[in-house]
Amino acid sequence: MTEPDTYSYPRYLTAKRTVDARALNERVWTQFVERIAEQASPVRVLEVGGGVGATVQRIVDALEPRVVDALRYTIVDIQSENIETARAALHDWAEDRGYSVSGGQTQAWTGGPLDVSVEFQTADLFDLAASHDGPLYDAVAAQAVFDLLPIPDAHDALAPLLAPGGLWYLPIHFDGVTAFEPPVEADLDARVERLFHESMNDAPDQPGRSGAHCGRRLLTHFQGADDSLLEAGASDWVVLPEGEAYPGDEAYFLHHILHFVETELTGHPDLDADAFAEWMATRRRQVEAGELTYIAHQLDVLAQKG
Repeated sequence: MTEPDTYSYPRYLTAKRTVDARALNERVWTQFVERIAEQASPVRVLEVGGGVGATVQRIVDALEPRVVDALRYTIVDIQSENIETARAALHDWAEDRGYSVSGGQTQAWTGGPLDVSVEFQTADLFDLAASHDGPLYDAVAAQAVFDLLPIPDAHDALAPLLAPGGLWYLPIHFDGVTAFEPPVEADLDARVERLFHESMNDAPDQPGRSGAHCGRRLLTHFQGADDSLLEAGASDWVVLPEGEAYPGDEAYFLHHILHFVETELTGHPDLDADAFAEWMATRRRQVEAGELTYIAHQLDVLAQKG
């Protein structure tokens, strides 16, 4: 595909479902599902930064064959367009699986293997935590969320919402490696990677965020907290063409990744503007020709509240 005229974040999240599905660490996921299936029904899950609903689908699929009668799921995202996309996508997905779906802000899924309700909220994580007055959750899920925030602050805000013995499922947290292949020019490739990683660190409106090394910072945090670190493992994105094309909508995913890089680094004083513009053009041509391979190293973390 050619470079899009416009970029849609919900489409990016939808396009990366297949990328995430390959990346998710099987050991971490298996232990999470086994432990959540041991909880008394209804199992209550809070997902912050829930995007377009992919994790809901994975959990429902995993729990359907197990001894769980009911799932109460709350999906929260700060972007209303993500929540609206999730609401529509999950409605259609559940109906395709044989559920009858009713309701708006809270969907009830009936007539299937599980009794499911999904509540949709557009909210900031910290505002949500401060205003919560309902039942505690058996699990908090957050995919690629803690790298945008100071880990201790996000943990301390969400911990009171989690029942004793509840689970933290924290997949796809970036950990400091980005690679585009084939090389363009070694020194420029390395500079772009370094500056892109630096852009993920402290920002004026988000001081203290863990940024480019969130994965290892999560491990350090949970090893020092009252929670028990249960499992961790790599969940690397590896996107490469099959023949001369990418599976699914992964060409769009790659164009959006390049868009992130361009947005962060255009005008950077440590980059020659013409050289960077040509680097971007080369990478986009590689996507269009089905030649670019993209790798990002990430970690999945599973912990249990003490």
